[in-house]
Amino acid sequence: MKAPLEAPANSAIEEFLSQNLNVWLFRVVGGALLIAAWVYIALPNFGSVRFVADSLILVWLGAYVFVAGFNARRRSLTLEKKLRLTLIMRNMELESMATRDHLTHLFNRRHFFERLERELQNAKGFQRPLSVLIIDVHGMQEINDTHGHRVGDLVIASFGKFLLDQARASDLPARIGGDEFAVILPDTTEQAAQAAINRLVSALEKTTMFEKDNVEIKPSASIGAAGYPWNAGTEDEILRKAWSSMEEHRRTQQSLPLTNGASATAGTTTVTPNGPTSSSS
Repeated sequence: MKAPLEAPANSAIEEFLSQNLNVWLFRVVGGALLIAAWVYIALPNFGSVRFVADSLILVWLGAYVFVAGFNARRRSLTLEKKLRLTLIMRNMELESMATRDHLTHLFNRRHFFERLERELQNAKGFQRPLSVLIIDVHGMQEINDTHGHRVGDLVIASFGKFLLDQARASDLPARIGGDEFAVILPDTTEQAAQAAINRLVSALEKTTMFEKDNVEIKPSASIGAAGYPWNAGTEDEILRKAWSSMEEHRRTQQSLPLTNGASATAGTTTVTPNGPTSSSS
């Protein structure tokens, strides 16, 4: 993917250098012309009225050169500020491209692991709890097969927005795989992490991720949690236990009885003109 601000940045650099050269050119040429004109025109008439008149004319020319140089310098400073702003914006966009998932605009897998390492160090250093949620969205393969990958992408993007809306300002939600998400929860105990899971599950049951042409898709998800210091002390251990917790949540969902006595399978509910259908994960 090309950097969208590369061309404007290069253009601004070239414009800045050109204007900076013009500033010095105005100063040197203007000063040289002024001195040469005074020596050639006014000095031979020293002591006469013409000497005074010629000197006044040269003073006017000198003022013009000064004003022109000042204006050129002002334009140069304006362009310099524009260049700096453009470079700052470009660096911010490049940083975003390097740390964000292009589909959901959440943080990507690499940034998630970097931040997890940093947050765990902070938690240990300040003796504060840290929790991590691992989330697996169900039924994405069935959604892709039935409705196409474009709809699947829209569902994933909607889930990313849902996760961001549910997160606190201090949380770090990320997409770490195709249908896998994670959330770093600083200063969060085991009880608070479980409360966050319950809140996410409850909100997800009420949320429609895709609705168009009489098709409504409401995916479910399995969520697991682990953290420091309550059951893990390293990044690998936190992730391993969070995955294990998520798998246990999936098995619990699959064993839940329905009202008709059958067992529920974690998946998605798709409402079509012919009625609702369920897809397993």
